[in-house]
Order: sequence, then C-alpha cells, then structure tokens
Amino acid sequence: MSPPRTMQSEDGFSLAELLVTIVLVGVTFVAILTGLMTTIRVSASHRTQATTDAVVRSAAEWVKDVQQNPYRTTCNGPAMYSLNGLAMPTGYSATITRVEYWDGAAPASTGTYSLSSNIGATCPAGGDTGLQRITIVAMSADGQATETLQILKRAIG
Repeated sequence: MSPPRTMQSEDGFSLAELLVTIVLVGVTFVAILTGLMTTIRVSASHRTQATTDAVVRSAAEWVKDVQQNPYRTTCNGPAMYSLNGLAMPTGYSATITRVEYWDGAAPASTGTYSLSSNIGATCPAGGDTGLQRITIVAMSADGQATETLQILKRAIG
C-alpha cells in the first residue's frame, strides 16, 4: 500500500487575483491614455490660437505699413486697404472687415474724450478727417480660432 498523499504547497496566483490585476492595469492604462490624448488636443488648440493671433498681428502691421498701405482718404470702407502680398500660414486667413472714420470733433475743455462716440462707419460730411479705426479678423480654416484686432491709422503730414 502506498503512503497517503500529502498536500503539496501551491505557489502561484489564483484566478481571482489575476483578474483583479488585469482590471487594475487596464483602468490605469485607460487613465494615462486619456490624459495623454487630452494634452495633445489642448496643445493643438493652443497652437491654432497662437498662430491665429500671430496672423492677425501680422495683418495689422501690414495695414499700418505706409509703404504697403498708404493712408487712403477715399472713404471706401474695407476695400481701401489690401492684404495682398502678406504671407500667411496654410489654413489661415485674415480680412479687413471694417473701416470707421473719425468725425474730427475736438475734445471738450472738461471731462474725458471718448473716441467711440466720435467715430463711425460712414465718412464725415466734410470728408476724411485723418484718423481711421480699422478692424481685422483672422481665422483658422477649421474654425477653431478667430482673433479680432482693431488698429488706428492716421494721416501723416
């Protein structure tokens, strides 16, 4: 007769322990991957906004440049100034959306002068008075970023 079998120690993991480990590793992996994807999306969005801001500022400098766009007194709205020749990154655009004209009103002797109440979309009755507020809008092709900038341009001389 053979001796009774004794219980041998079983080193290893049970099925339940393995399943819990797999679930924990999976949840951790998903959390890390989600954080990474969020970082990538936010970075891309920030890059688009920064590029759009650079485009609108470049367009403003282009319009202010006397050589590229001399001051025009024709009161012809946005068509007076051109962004032709301005280098822009692919997928971005800039347009001059509005030109407003100062009415030439002198500041009052007391109080605060408000340009907003003395500038309008129509040319003053006596013609251009030497100061214009120009609105420029830059936009990314995907529509994620839009930047608006207003500049003042004055006649020199």
